[in-house]
Amino acid sequence: MNIKKLNTVVVTDIFGKSPALEKLCTNLLNKSSDNIKIIDPYNGQFIEFTDEKQAYQHFTESGGVDVFAKSLLETLITDKKPTRVIAFSVGASALWTLSENKQLAHIKQATCFYGSQIRYHQNIKPLFPIQLIFPNHETHFDVDELQKKVALKKRVTTIKTAYLHGFMNELSTNFNNNAYAEYLKFIAAT
Repeated sequence: MNIKKLNTVVVTDIFGKSPALEKLCTNLLNKSSDNIKIIDPYNGQFIEFTDEKQAYQHFTESGGVDVFAKSLLETLITDKKPTRVIAFSVGASALWTLSENKQLAHIKQATCFYGSQIRYHQNIKPLFPIQLIFPNHETHFDVDELQKKVALKKRVTTIKTAYLHGFMNELSTNFNNNAYAEYLKFIAAT
């Protein structure tokens, strides 16, 4: 499928819409898409967080993954054009929880980076192709065990990277410039 013909939706992490995310989207536009829609947990509002702890606390106080997933579903079902989704962290987890929803049949592919809360929803059976990009490790669970379980599902492919959770976000303490460049190319090629 020609990705130039697909809408591209980027679903953010706990930092929401930020200059770093807009830079990532600009890089994606240059490489693989004609337009990109950003969906974040804060209704498009820019919030400057001092660190990840503050961003996580704000995200949790805003309702967490369940509320974000509900908002994400409402936004995704408004446009039924063929779509690909690129999601990060809590955005990846929210998309995963929605991936068996028949109202999202227009999603033709998804790439989800380090969606650590997927571990709470292992019974999900995605209805569209979804690539799960895992970090090298997580402190709260065994990445290898989760990867093995979800890789057995139809329409799911997995990759375990050498990088840490947050490697694609310049605002994360785990940002990795080499990984960022590598996975921008990866996204453009998928």
